[in-house]
Amino acid sequence: MKRLVIAIDCDDVLIDSTKYVISQYNQYYDTEVKLEGAFSINDRDFGATRTQVLERFNDIYRSESFRQLKPYTEAMEIVRGVGRRHELHIVTARDPILEPVTVRMINEHFPNCFTKIEHVGEGSKGNLCQVLQADVLIDDGFRHLVSAYDCGVRGLIWFGNYPWQAEDPKGIPVRRCLNWREVEAEIERIASR
Repeated sequence: MKRLVIAIDCDDVLIDSTKYVISQYNQYYDTEVKLEGAFSINDRDFGATRTQVLERFNDIYRSESFRQLKPYTEAMEIVRGVGRRHELHIVTARDPILEPVTVRMINEHFPNCFTKIEHVGEGSKGNLCQVLQADVLIDDGFRHLVSAYDCGVRGLIWFGNYPWQAEDPKGIPVRRCLNWREVEAEIERIASR
C-alpha cells in the first residue's frame, strides 16, 4: 500500500464552521445571509464590502465562542488512524492572520497528526498542493478541487453535502464523500492503486 501525501481542508471538513460563522454574522450585523451564498460575498446580502465582511469573519473566528466549537468526532478518530499511515497537511483558505486559531485547534484535537498547517487565504490551494506533492486533496470547496486538479492532483475528495456545493463536477474526476467513513475508504482505495 502506497504512503500518500494528503492535503486536508479545515473548515467544514474537520469542523462544522460555516453554519456557525454565518449564524453569528447574521446575529451581529442584522443580516439574513443564507448558507447557499456563504462564499459568494456581495455587498447587498452581507451589508458591507468584501474587505469588511472578511474582517468580520476573522473576528468571529477569533472569538472565544468559536474556540468552543469541536471538530467532527468521526474526523478526530479517522484522521488519527489515517495519519499513522500517510503524511497529512492542513491546507486551509483561512486568512493567514488566523494561524493561531487553527494551530490551537489542531494541537488540541489532532495532536501529532499533521506535518504542516498552511493558510493560503485567497491564494491557490492547487499551487500549494503541487509544492507539497500531494496525492489527495479533501475539500468541501469545489473551486479548490479544480485548482488542485489543474496542478496535477488526481485524488480529489469532495467532502460533505452542504448548501453551497451547487457545482456540477463534469470533467473533474472528484469522488463525493459525505462523511469521514467514506473518506477513509476512498483513501484506502487510492493508496492501494
